[in-house]
Amino acid sequence: MLQASILLLIVSIWFPGATRIAGTDGSLSFLLALFCALVSIVPYAEATKRLHRTEAGLAIAVLTMSAFIMVLSLLSALHADNPIRTMRAVFAQVFGFAIIPTIAVIAARPRGFEAIDRIGMAMVIMVAATSCLVAIGLGDARFADRAEGYFKHANQLGIALSAGLPLVAAKLVASRRHRILLSGCLLAGLLGLVKSGSKTNFVLGVAGLGTFFGLYSVYLVIRRQRPVTVIAGTVAAPILFQLSLATLQFLNPRAYRLLSLQLSGGEAHSIVSRQKLWSISIDLGLSHPFMGVGAGQWVGDIAPHSHNLFIDAFRTLGVPGLALVSVIVVLVVAYLISSVLHTLVDSGKGEQATEVNVMVLGTSVAVWNYLVANQMSDSFGPSTSAFFWLPLALLMVYRGMQRSPQTGLDQEPELHAGTGSQLFQH
Repeated sequence: MLQASILLLIVSIWFPGATRIAGTDGSLSFLLALFCALVSIVPYAEATKRLHRTEAGLAIAVLTMSAFIMVLSLLSALHADNPIRTMRAVFAQVFGFAIIPTIAVIAARPRGFEAIDRIGMAMVIMVAATSCLVAIGLGDARFADRAEGYFKHANQLGIALSAGLPLVAAKLVASRRHRILLSGCLLAGLLGLVKSGSKTNFVLGVAGLGTFFGLYSVYLVIRRQRPVTVIAGTVAAPILFQLSLATLQFLNPRAYRLLSLQLSGGEAHSIVSRQKLWSISIDLGLSHPFMGVGAGQWVGDIAPHSHNLFIDAFRTLGVPGLALVSVIVVLVVAYLISSVLHTLVDSGKGEQATEVNVMVLGTSVAVWNYLVANQMSDSFGPSTSAFFWLPLALLMVYRGMQRSPQTGLDQEPELHAGTGSQLFQH
């Protein structure tokens, strides 16, 4: 039941506009997340005893900060202009309490590796399916070249795809079957990103793919494996980048023109408007430094959020909110760096060890893409927050698998007291 619920949740997060209840986008996703959180809470309490202390500590720290954000958001309803909108911040954090425990519990069960692989494949399928729907014109689009799919805004679709593409690339590299289909999924994801017209997320998505394949090349070089693949990839990378730009120019000339303006040092309207929005948001935060204006509140009558994760936290929840968000980001980024560095020098051997290592790199880039995207866009909104929590949960599971004896590692980590599944043990 738990596995079926998380798979349904993965499907629903790609259609927030089509899963609304009482006019609220993503309501079905929230109910599924709430169900997952309630069902997984008891088995997760037992599973934490078998986690390596790094993953257990990260989960506790991040979810504790999220809980404080939820409390501050609920308290802010007492002084917010629109108390109902404070629940948006609560919804965004609930996904963390649903996804991290659920993924950990599923992974700790017998045949957990296969179950986690199915969850990863569900994300790959949804990236391709959503992109195909967008490409053929289904879903709303404010402009002909600004497809938003079933999200509220094209930028949200761009965030989802830029976070999903590294997972598709990782599955493509790690899989020994269906590579043609997975290649098609990757191309479909890129096409969907082009159709979204989100300049920031296009650059981020392409750069994220370059980062992933670059890390994978380093991984191969350190192991002295597949030298022809490394050389071919090095030669092909600039060619593929130029093809990506040519595709953007052909399919979305407006986005290409604005992107060229930005890269040439010009001031595009979107950049200027964001700078003004940030300035106004900071002023509002300084006017309410301890409590903020309230979670989820509009920036005056200009925009629903500040288009920057840190500025929006400061504006809505004051210094305490900014501090909590900063702690989460610092902890997660430190964990990403540690995971990537460990993976590059990992001594695990065998097909499963290689697949796990590749997935660690892919999920790390996916989480990084989401964090960077939220410095210019959605500000960790409830429609996209699952695209942060899901790759992070998968990263924690795959990082734990690296310590499993099946992956060929021979070091003994410190564990919490308890016995049982060997998933998170050396």
